[in-house]
Amino acid sequence: MLASVEDAWGELCISQQGNDRVLSFGSSLEQSRVDMQRPWMLSHEYTQIMLLGLLLASPQRVTVLGLGGGGLAHCLTRFYPQVACCFVELRQAVIDIAYEWFALPRRANLEVICAEALQYLAVMEPGSSDLILSDLYDAGGMNESQSQLAFVESCHRALSSNGWLVVNFHHLPAEDSQLMSSLSAKFEDIRRCDVFRGNHVLFCGKSASTKPDKLLQVEARQLARRTEMPMLYYSRQLYRYGNSVHCP
Repeated sequence: MLASVEDAWGELCISQQGNDRVLSFGSSLEQSRVDMQRPWMLSHEYTQIMLLGLLLASPQRVTVLGLGGGGLAHCLTRFYPQVACCFVELRQAVIDIAYEWFALPRRANLEVICAEALQYLAVMEPGSSDLILSDLYDAGGMNESQSQLAFVESCHRALSSNGWLVVNFHHLPAEDSQLMSSLSAKFEDIRRCDVFRGNHVLFCGKSASTKPDKLLQVEARQLARRTEMPMLYYSRQLYRYGNSVHCP
């Protein structure tokens, strides 16, 4: 272990495994893993899959809920310098660690805000974000904020008319759950991509996507070349929620 910090929410541990620096919240669960030689190269598969939201939304403004070690911040600001990125993190200690231990970049298109996610969403200007990426986890697993109806309502209100919400779930919500009923009522286009190590990423479009399937594939191939991540493969794993029909 390289360092350990305590704050009001508990312990934060930083460790090193080869070139990878790992952040955990006092449990066996990894909150972040960053290759310090190539910090823009996302180590966790689910974070790579979440990048598909960039292709669906073609955003100019991105809001990310949860900072961790800042892997997504490294990636987004490097490959999308024209996109304004706002990261919202509950714990100031996490923000400090991201800068000190994970070389979080200080770039003109990156803003980091210390705030509770639901409270921040509640005061966002309507339509002020084109893409919301939510990855809210604590020491015990997924934070309950991501499964609350207030979360769905606030994200929908904060998104632009063609905006997308992308959420990393540890367990896929049941089709007959209150959460999925709320998402289905608010969002016209819902897709899923299952992470092969257990997680499920849900993509929720405020309006149905008008992007032709062939164009989505072309853009996924281009993003794969830029990032050296298998984005084309992931794009082919997108399914309509509730069935096994490929979207592209």
